Amino acid sequence: MTASRGASTAAPGEQWLHLAELTADRLPLPYWAVALALGGVVWAEQAMEQAMLSDLSRLFTPNNLALRLALPALTVYMLLALRTLKRSALPQLAQLRPTVLIDDAAFDAAVQRIVQTSPRTEGILLILALAMVTAWFVLLRLPYPMMASMQLPGNPAQSLLTLIAYTIFGWAGLTLVWSTIRFGLGLGHLAEQPLAINALDPDNVLPFGRLSLRHSLTVAVTILLFVIPLGAPGDLLEYTVLAMATVASLSALILPLLGVHRQMSQARGHVTARISQELAHCQNRLMECVEVNNETLRDLSERTEKLMALRSAIYRSPTWPFRNASAALRVLLAAMSPLLYFVLNELVRTYMLPLLGVR
Repeated sequence: MTASRGASTAAPGEQWLHLAELTADRLPLPYWAVALALGGVVWAEQAMEQAMLSDLSRLFTPNNLALRLALPALTVYMLLALRTLKRSALPQLAQLRPTVLIDDAAFDAAVQRIVQTSPRTEGILLILALAMVTAWFVLLRLPYPMMASMQLPGNPAQSLLTLIAYTIFGWAGLTLVWSTIRFGLGLGHLAEQPLAINALDPDNVLPFGRLSLRHSLTVAVTILLFVIPLGAPGDLLEYTVLAMATVASLSALILPLLGVHRQMSQARGHVTARISQELAHCQNRLMECVEVNNETLRDLSERTEKLMALRSAIYRSPTWPFRNASAALRVLLAAMSPLLYFVLNELVRTYMLPLLGVR
């Protein structure tokens, strides 16, 4: 009895919570505290860079502060977004369980494919981040990313802090990229499974749209956290990166939903085809009868009107897992937010500021 009550009050998706755990979840500190601590290490390294460049007191001038907070803030965001992306998906996946017509074992495997990042994968990504940072600073002797005139210093403590901080940043980025790619591919695979589709009511597939939007927004906000503090692109390479990032955000939104779109379109086609057959049947009865009494005529007329109204309603229903066209448009604009931010910023800078006498 106790076990039954506990199972009935469990939060939706809680049975998959262990799949969404990260290595930091197993530490004795809360996850948010670990994320802030790692961001603090990156912040300390950014303060060290400022001290190497000029007086440390200049760190708190508005321009320098925005620049130096970019990497720590992005590190914390990526770590928190990584965990949120996984855990917030679980209730939506639980809502999708009756809609996806596969057995429990196959559905559990699909959930694992969507949300799990194993400790082994995290370790491999950490080693990869360390290798990339070491190659950048030690082997190739390239300058600091935001300090083109300075290379890795000879001071061992400063060099070690630099390697640790950029490894943390790189590991957070690689883990988020890996997890979002895996999330999108897993969701796309789930969307290809047989689905229970109602051509008139998309409610049972709406979690697909919410999951894909969350996936896309994770990518979009990460890009904005790069673009806003560092400013608008200034050369062809930066424009290319922004364009590719926007395409990535749109792909994260659309590609995982292609299977749902295909099945929703097929369901609409099957129902409209059946309605067309019924309309043809009504027409044939009218054409074949030499004399049609008023009652039969009224019945056929009413049936025809109802069938045509139903067909119109089905044609207005969405074929993507969003409630209506306006909702789909809002989602599309959210996915394009990095590009829209740049366009609006350029419009203000080029046309509005000159009118106000600001250069």
